[in-house]
Amino acid sequence: MHKILGGVAVCLLLAMGMCKIVHGNQPSVWEEFKLNFVNKDGRVIDCYNGYVSHSEGQGYGMLLAVKYNDKAAFDKLWQWTQDNIAVRNDDLFAWKWGERTSGVWGVVDYNNATDGDILIASALLKADEQWPNNNYKNTALRIIKSVRENLAIEWNGCQLLLPGHHGFIRENRFIVNPSYIIFSAYRAFAKIDDEAFWQKVYKDSMLLVAKSCFGTLKMPADWVMLDGKDVSICYERKPYFGYEAIRVFLYLSWEENPQFPEGLEKMLDIYNKLGFIPLWVDLANDSISLQNSPPGFYAVFARAAERIGEKMLSKKLFKEAGERLMYDKKDYYSFCLYLLAEE
Repeated sequence: MHKILGGVAVCLLLAMGMCKIVHGNQPSVWEEFKLNFVNKDGRVIDCYNGYVSHSEGQGYGMLLAVKYNDKAAFDKLWQWTQDNIAVRNDDLFAWKWGERTSGVWGVVDYNNATDGDILIASALLKADEQWPNNNYKNTALRIIKSVRENLAIEWNGCQLLLPGHHGFIRENRFIVNPSYIIFSAYRAFAKIDDEAFWQKVYKDSMLLVAKSCFGTLKMPADWVMLDGKDVSICYERKPYFGYEAIRVFLYLSWEENPQFPEGLEKMLDIYNKLGFIPLWVDLANDSISLQNSPPGFYAVFARAAERIGEKMLSKKLFKEAGERLMYDKKDYYSFCLYLLAEE
């Protein structure tokens, strides 16, 4: 019971206006993230989604703890992760922890989410570099090996990864999420695991991202279907660029020479003309949402704009993202995107 009460209490602080994005001697955005979304046990809380926790959120939190050299936070986050979602027998993580129908809190979906596994392994490798600890590296190696052995697929001569262990194969077709492709992790894994495998996954995943862009705006789809030699929008989900695919631009921006979809410049042009970034793009009918996207989207596009030389636009977008975080204090996802997009 104390775990959920802690989660609600954290989010109530936000509703009461007690946590703000501030400057000077007051808390940094990272400190605000911890106050807003990390309970005392090390659970990262998604306040907008029933106070659940995800393997993705634990991975993001651990990566950020390394980025901000916060070992105490890292150890707390990692301990909760081990104690609560490391419940499978294959070194992957249950992807969702929350309130069950019985009212008991615990794992509610034992399937894994490949991006969560990769983020956690990446964070452990970075932690080992920053605070040398063989346990971090050895655990990361087991996770990486399991991803390679349990989630790899071959499609049209390409080596790719499924989004999860169950539910993404339809006879001879595969459902894939381009935003689960974390290129920097593949490069790191190639140095310590099967080099040829991870180098091919990196190269083929870059090709997949290029093939996963649709519509007049040429933006990546949240979900795609691999069928024969074709990549198409997955119509089992909404045919959108949106909440998922925004991370395609984030992860590409971490690369030395990012190969962004051509839709990046088109979306920046929309922002310049309309004054806002749409919440989604319908790639099937070329329509855009008239609802503004959350601040995390602005931070990601700011980082991408900086990488293509749009320095002034990047500063403007980052400024708007930071200001708007003050009014989205329950938005765990935007805080993650903002902090991960910062240099």
